Amino acid sequence: MKKSFFLITVVLFQAVTAGLSAQSRDLAPYVTQIRAEARNNLIRLTWVDSPDVKGSVYIYRSTRPFSGIIPANIRPVVVRYGDQYYIDDTDDMGNLYYFIAASDISGQRYEIILPEINSTSIVTQMNGSSVSSGSTVPVSMPAVSMEGIYNLKASQDGDKVIITFDSTGNLSRNAVLYRSAHPVTRPRDLLNAVIVHPAVHSPFVDLPIPGLSFYYAVIYEDEISSGNMGIKPGINTTVTAVTVFSEQNQERSIRPIPLPVMSLSSTMPDSFFITEVSGQIPLSRESANILRDTQMPQKEPLVLKRPRVFAADLVTPAGGEESALFQIVTEYFSKYDWESARVSLQHYLSLPRTREVEARARFYLGQALYFTGYYREALMEFLAFRAHDQSEASSWIDATLAAMVY
Repeated sequence: MKKSFFLITVVLFQAVTAGLSAQSRDLAPYVTQIRAEARNNLIRLTWVDSPDVKGSVYIYRSTRPFSGIIPANIRPVVVRYGDQYYIDDTDDMGNLYYFIAASDISGQRYEIILPEINSTSIVTQMNGSSVSSGSTVPVSMPAVSMEGIYNLKASQDGDKVIITFDSTGNLSRNAVLYRSAHPVTRPRDLLNAVIVHPAVHSPFVDLPIPGLSFYYAVIYEDEISSGNMGIKPGINTTVTAVTVFSEQNQERSIRPIPLPVMSLSSTMPDSFFITEVSGQIPLSRESANILRDTQMPQKEPLVLKRPRVFAADLVTPAGGEESALFQIVTEYFSKYDWESARVSLQHYLSLPRTREVEARARFYLGQALYFTGYYREALMEFLAFRAHDQSEASSWIDATLAAMVY
């Protein structure tokens, strides 16, 4: 009896001690052991995730040391919890500073800057080599086993964007090129991107809309269909926006500043100008007759295209995602209720769809935008639809461009 009582007392003591130890441990909402390794134009960052907060980590890059408040103009790269590495692609291997902020699962960031713990730098020495602030000798990035698409680059060349990338493995796999107005850092970002080419090969020349900034991503088609998309910023998606300018915009930008308007009344004597007019001088009879008989040419009204619907969406489907699309087509699209069709299609496309159904839905969305006067947005949808039906998309692109300049 005494022995049993003694064992129970020891177990209770250990449990209380462990609980007090866990409570006394400080919360550590930050990553640790940050390291930066440089090779050529690539910088590999590694770290150890926080054991206390398990949300995504945010990587900030700057040309100045991080201290105090992070500048609002620095947009971080988001890496999911558990990856514990990131490869940065930069053309400027000068002095670079990195800070990695941890976050919890609700999205709250802990922007606690701790030198050599969650912040580091790459400093260029006199001989041109790069050294991490946490090292005493020049470091080189070890060979990284790249699989699939990697080393994606998008460079501006006049009014074109040159896309290049490397790939390993089965070369017969189709690689899909996406273009987006926002960085692609996670799979759901592809919902706001457009497909530029469904089977792209490096190099590829893209002709985006001038004056806008775009990001690119190259993902294998079988990964998209399976839902297992490996989004790797800086590897198979670009982290720096690229902008092209048309020749017309370039010519406009280099025009000289016009001279100020000179007021002649301030430089001529008062007697130079006629200050009084006796009255209106009537036109001669011949001029009045010519003016009356002259008819100003009337601008022809804009003729819109007729809406088009796929035959598959005119037959009641068995169910699934096609059933919802059929309902939108029959209730709004076929009745020319374009505003309701536009809103319903945007909600419909907010969820992942199969490739074929999404293509048809985006084609209908482009028409709804076209008929409601959102020509610029409609043009983007029709440009994306070219990969599925070149002829049909081209006719709608021509009609949309004509409406834009009407």
